[in-house]
Amino acid sequence: MSIGNAFAMAAERILDPIQDMHTGISDSWFRAVGPVSEPVRLATSGITTGVYRSLRLGAVVVGLGLDARVPRDSPTADAAAAFVTGVWGDRLGHREDRLGIEMGIRDRNGAPVSLDTTFPASYPTATPRIVVLVHGLTKTERSWHATNDSPGLLHALEQDGALTPVTVRYNTGLAIRDNGEKLDALLEEIHRRWPVPVESMTLVGHSMGGLVIRSACGSAVRVGHRWLDDVTDVITIASPHRGAPLEKLAHFAARGLGMTDRTRPLADFLDGRSQGIKDLRLGDIGVDPREAPGISRRLSRIRHHVIAGVVTSDPSHPLGAVVGDLMVRPASGTSPPDVTPVDVAVLGGVNHANLLHDRAVISHLMERITLEHQDLPRPAR
Repeated sequence: MSIGNAFAMAAERILDPIQDMHTGISDSWFRAVGPVSEPVRLATSGITTGVYRSLRLGAVVVGLGLDARVPRDSPTADAAAAFVTGVWGDRLGHREDRLGIEMGIRDRNGAPVSLDTTFPASYPTATPRIVVLVHGLTKTERSWHATNDSPGLLHALEQDGALTPVTVRYNTGLAIRDNGEKLDALLEEIHRRWPVPVESMTLVGHSMGGLVIRSACGSAVRVGHRWLDDVTDVITIASPHRGAPLEKLAHFAARGLGMTDRTRPLADFLDGRSQGIKDLRLGDIGVDPREAPGISRRLSRIRHHVIAGVVTSDPSHPLGAVVGDLMVRPASGTSPPDVTPVDVAVLGGVNHANLLHDRAVISHLMERITLEHQDLPRPAR
């Protein structure tokens, strides 16, 4: 995946509304002056078009330079592509082949794991207990990795010989319902092809990933997939079950900017954000019981754990309730519709970006994921 393609697309998406706004403002002045200004308007328009065309060409050149310096499919290139697809991933158009991210499993180095060829070899020490990790918006499966100075959930899971983690990468710009259906199909294949008989599956989702997991569960009920019967625990981390404030703000800002000709290009720019981002405004994917009969009964068999963070050191501080982790408020992160969590935790002193690398969060997650090692009853089938 090319970082140059990602850079060029981002530059184009940013330049388009700037040029449209520039043109709209200048044309309004020329109209006010009248027909006498037409020669100047034509000349100015030609110069403006040439300048923006040069900027786009410059972005392509810079992208080629980045491609020469940054290896394809490196962590940096993957991060750039994940950002671009997260923001505009449902509108890639002719760039689909170059930037599209297919729902699939990734190994520790970020390489795709083929269910047809490399799947068994990628899990030579597979255990009956699977832990599936689903990342959030504009991220990749590397968000679960440890860094040089902070822990990661993937490493902690790998140290537990009874568990086998499976990391998923997907295009976070697609509608959450679409990604849920893709994840449902992927989990069914994982379950069917797993090297040893599956005893349990734990699903862990960060931010948008938690909503994608909920959508996948609904899809599994509609289709009748088998994997859901072996899910014992679902853990969501800072997932906006009741909506994300920033997306709500973007929604109303776009409506306001669209009210005047001069600012309409900015409204169009905001409206050009991906459907995946727009779905975060309301959060809940709204699984209709009429589409998935029995979904409440099947979900009630699963232990649901919800974790939220606040930036204040005291989780009960009123400011923490308002700003949350700067992206998701605790009231939203701890209130999934249609299910009653068995465990609700609000952790202080963390923000949305560092949640997955906080030692207290990692410790809390491992305690929940390893519940099956304790003398606790499994959910009734």
